Amino acid sequence: MHFRSWLLVFACLPLKLLAQNTSQEAPTAIFDAERAALDRRGMYVLGAWAVSNVGASGARYFATTGSEKYFHQMNVGWGAVNLALAGVSFLGSSRAPSSDRAATTKAQLRTENIYLLNTGLDAAYIMGGFYLKERARTRPTQRRQDQLKGYGQSLLLQGGFLLAFDGVMFAAHHSHATQRLYPLLSNLRFGPGTVALVF
Repeated sequence: MHFRSWLLVFACLPLKLLAQNTSQEAPTAIFDAERAALDRRGMYVLGAWAVSNVGASGARYFATTGSEKYFHQMNVGWGAVNLALAGVSFLGSSRAPSSDRAATTKAQLRTENIYLLNTGLDAAYIMGGFYLKERARTRPTQRRQDQLKGYGQSLLLQGGFLLAFDGVMFAAHHSHATQRLYPLLSNLRFGPGTVALVF
């Protein structure tokens, strides 16, 4: 009889572990779906910014002269690039949510790192804008002065918006992961040659 009891315990153990694993997949899939929704909302904002740049600056480009014309020219270029990036990112966030904890964690860290890296690039755009505006003062022709000044002003505007956008997106994703994903990871325990999931 004692042997049968142990046999029953060992027979049911995989079922218990399977049930625990399945119960952890649901929160991971929910988190991944929420992360994708957060990305989509961000891409709506970036896409709207891009469309407004292409539309407004596209119209103003033909109605202005001097540095303002170059300002709008650069804004149209930025708008086109941002619109393409928003479209590609939006399509990428439309996939089915993953219940694989490792893949979800990797995707989350990649997302946070991309937004963090982008904030550094945005600061570089702003510095580039100041540089072009300063350099415009020493150019020999009025056309070149206008061009550099307009491009510099556009870099300041675009870099400023993108710095705010990427900073907010990083903070939102990090806060979401801190509340919803990282607590799931705290259930992992490591030992010599073992990994255990504690419930």
